[in-house]
Amino acid sequence: MRGFDDHFKDFPDYIYGITREIWEDRGVGPKLKRYYADDVLVRAPSGIITDNTGVTAATLQTLHEFPDRQLVGEDVVWTGDDERGYFSSHRLISVMRHTGSGAYGEATGKVVRSRIIADCVVRENQVREEWLVRDQAAFARCLDIEPRELARRQVENDLRQFGEVRYFSPETDVPGPYRAQFDDSDEARRYAEGWRRIWADKEVAGVFELYHPGATLNIPGGDGINGHGDIDRFCLGYLASFPDADFRVEHLIVNRDPGQPVRLAMRWMIRATHTGWGHFGAPAGAPVYIMGLSHAHMVDGRVTQEWISVDEVAVWKQLLAYEAVRDTDRGA
Repeated sequence: MRGFDDHFKDFPDYIYGITREIWEDRGVGPKLKRYYADDVLVRAPSGIITDNTGVTAATLQTLHEFPDRQLVGEDVVWTGDDERGYFSSHRLISVMRHTGSGAYGEATGKVVRSRIIADCVVRENQVREEWLVRDQAAFARCLDIEPRELARRQVENDLRQFGEVRYFSPETDVPGPYRAQFDDSDEARRYAEGWRRIWADKEVAGVFELYHPGATLNIPGGDGINGHGDIDRFCLGYLASFPDADFRVEHLIVNRDPGQPVRLAMRWMIRATHTGWGHFGAPAGAPVYIMGLSHAHMVDGRVTQEWISVDEVAVWKQLLAYEAVRDTDRGA
C-alpha cells in the first residue's frame, strides 16, 4: 500500500492497528497527527469536527472519563486501491468503566458496552474523512440513564456551553473530496432495494423477503432481536414515529472472503418529521435527520445477521431541542 507504514500487512490491519495505537497504547496526540490529516472531517450524529485538534480533544475527553477503554474490533469491510484511495467500514465494541467525572456526570464505576461503526476514507497512511455512529442509547442504559434523559442533559450542556443545541445535519456539513461508492453486485442491489422497500416505501412486508426467518439483528439500545416478528416490530416502531421518512442509501460496499458469508457495509440517512406515536413516544412535530451505518451478512440472497448503528440519543436531542424552541415561542 503506497505511502502506508511498513508494519501494516494490509488495509484491515491498518484500521485495527491505528485504533489500538491511538487508544489502548495511548499514542493519542502523536498517533493522531500521524494517522489523521490536519484538516480531517469527522461526521457524527452529535456534530462535525473539522480538524485534527478537535479529534485529539474529543479523544482526550473520552479517555478522561473512561481511561480503561478497550475497542474490540469485530470486522472491517473495505474497498479501494492506491489510486482511488481506500475506504473502510469498521465495526467494533467499546468496553470501558466510567471512572472519571465529566460530560456523562459524576463517575459511577459502571461498565459500559456500546457498539460503534466507523467509515473512513484513507489515503497514504492518513484518514481524510470519517463517519462515526455510536450506540449512545446502549451507552446510557449501561449508566442506568434512559436515552431521552441523556439527550436532555446534552441539550442543557449545549445551551450552557454554546448557546445553541448542536447536532449534525446536511445543512451543517462541510463538503469533502470523497465521492460515494455503490457496489453493483446482485447482493448489493438486493440489500439496498430491500431497505428502500421497507424504509422509503413503508412496505414492511419486505422484511419477509430480505431477511432469513432466523435472522439475528443487533439494533440501537444494545438490543438483539431474532426472526421476522421482532424485525417487523422494530421497523414499525420507527416508521410509526416518522411516517414521512425519506430514506436514501449514501454508500454501499461488499466483501467476499473464503469461509465467510457475503459481508455488506451501507451508509444511509433518513430525513423525516416526528408526527406519529411510535418508538420515540408522543409526536413532537420536529424535523429529524438520522445518520445510519449498517453491516450485514447475506447467504443465498437473504440477510442472516445485521448490525444497525443509529445514535438514538441524538434523535431524542433533536426532538427535545425542537420542543424547547416551540415552548419558548408559545410563551413569548
